[in-house]
Amino acid sequence: MRRIVLIFVLTFTAVLTVTASASFAAPASTPAVTPGTATPAAPAGALTPAQAVQLVRERGYTPMGSSSYEPAWALSAIVGRLTSSVDGHPQQAFFFNHGRFVGTDSVASANVRWVWSTSDTVALQYDLYRPDDPMCCPSAGAATVRFRWNGTAVQALDPIPTNDWSAPTSRR
Repeated sequence: MRRIVLIFVLTFTAVLTVTASASFAAPASTPAVTPGTATPAAPAGALTPAQAVQLVRERGYTPMGSSSYEPAWALSAIVGRLTSSVDGHPQQAFFFNHGRFVGTDSVASANVRWVWSTSDTVALQYDLYRPDDPMCCPSAGAATVRFRWNGTAVQALDPIPTNDWSAPTSRR
């Protein structure tokens, strides 16, 4: 019986991972590049996408895509999952200012997704859990948090949900 439950949980987690990976495309209402305009050049010293992915890996996380990374922008992000994890948790967003690593969104969360970006703002979505929810099945919805580069640091424009498991809702 335990083996069947484990197989179900692993299969469900794999389906969620594939679904989350599919959400990395820029939304139609926020194009990454306006048609007819050139993409701005990355500043000198900016990490290439491959170097940014490597930086995330060196911090113990496996990137879940890099389409949200733009070295020419004031703020971009790469979301990764803990490499040593067998269930895809925890996850964390790594922020970059003009291609230079400037920090993470918060302490690691159970599930976080990149939703959209502009040249200075990144929106992340955190799955929310009730205290009795299993890790596979958050039942309290999701919270979108916008982060902006304010000229000197990354600033959360919306409250970041708590990671306290005993709270009525949390990102764990």
